[in-house]
Amino acid sequence: MSKLIGRAQQFLFVLLGVFIPTSIAITNLIICLLALCWILEGNFKAKFDIIRSSKWMLAVLALIGFYGLGMLWGDQHLNSGWQFQRLALLLVFPVLMTMNLEQETIKRAIFAFLGTAFISGLAAIAINSNIILPLGDYLSFINTSWRNSAFITYNYHNVILALATTLSFYLLIERKSKYTYLLLLFIIVYAISIFTERGRAGQVIFNLSAVFYIIYYNRRNLLRLFAFLILLFSFQYLVYESTTVYKSRFDAVSNVIQNNGDRGEGRTDDIRYVFIKESLSRILEKPIFGYGTGSFGTIFHEQVDSGHMFDRHTTPHNQYLYVWFELGILGLVLLLLIFYYQIKELFRKKDGSHRTLLPLSFMFLMLVDSYLFIFILTICYMFLYTIYSRYHQE
Repeated sequence: MSKLIGRAQQFLFVLLGVFIPTSIAITNLIICLLALCWILEGNFKAKFDIIRSSKWMLAVLALIGFYGLGMLWGDQHLNSGWQFQRLALLLVFPVLMTMNLEQETIKRAIFAFLGTAFISGLAAIAINSNIILPLGDYLSFINTSWRNSAFITYNYHNVILALATTLSFYLLIERKSKYTYLLLLFIIVYAISIFTERGRAGQVIFNLSAVFYIIYYNRRNLLRLFAFLILLFSFQYLVYESTTVYKSRFDAVSNVIQNNGDRGEGRTDDIRYVFIKESLSRILEKPIFGYGTGSFGTIFHEQVDSGHMFDRHTTPHNQYLYVWFELGILGLVLLLLIFYYQIKELFRKKDGSHRTLLPLSFMFLMLVDSYLFIFILTICYMFLYTIYSRYHQE
């Protein structure tokens, strides 16, 4: 029975790599099956010993517990149910980190993820180029919303492709790998898809990873270093000049930054500018404990008159402000400790400077949205962290 459960776990982990870029529903099902296998497998003492020995996993559990304590203060908790649903997802982290994964399984999961992301990127490029219709026109189970890129929402699609790019760059460290040219093809397709979509977070992550690896591989050859940097930004200038999507998004952000949130005469301030300004002004009033779990959306709905509509599921598009607003500085410290200890753990491993790009990238993403509470991207991060922390190069 235990061997059967073990094989099921290996198979499901590889399947997770297939469906993270393509299906939120099936990803959800796979996570449930993995949790079930984890329970049926037993051996809880050994698993809890691993959890107790990991400072970042203890910080995850402490953050969840502190959200529970956050129900004891403040008088606006209407969003707490939604909040705890998202927090429960973080319990998948210990499940993945205490599974007995074989190295062959991890390698298969890597290429399942990268290969499916490649297919997703190709499909998005074909749709944006009017070569094919949106996939929902062919497959009824795929959403045909304008927000969808290929299989999932464009901003999630872009972030997943950007993280796939970072992983592809990392694998290229193995100079003698027979997959070098395949990985380069993946990166090219990821780049074209990322920069012809509307999502900006993925574009920034791609640039940060690309610049890091250009500097890493060419730091002793300045001529080649500058040549690659010029090539990178020439590609983006070409996309800027030839596509309306990238140009309009880039110009819109530049305009908002230059005008301190003002989007033009007669228009309301940019929503992200409103979030930052109004969140910080209220955080400074209760910086230690915040306003309590599930309070953000209700307080903004009742108190902020900016021309924008807010409901109780509203977040400030910034994970740090979100946690600080509701749980105060202690909650923010717990959030930061999760990533501090993860970075510390990865840095000690072989090629640690490359592995730490994953948590550093996710920390950047949390500046622009509450990504720790977005299902598919949280699962993607946990899946990739499991790979980065347990993958051994030959």
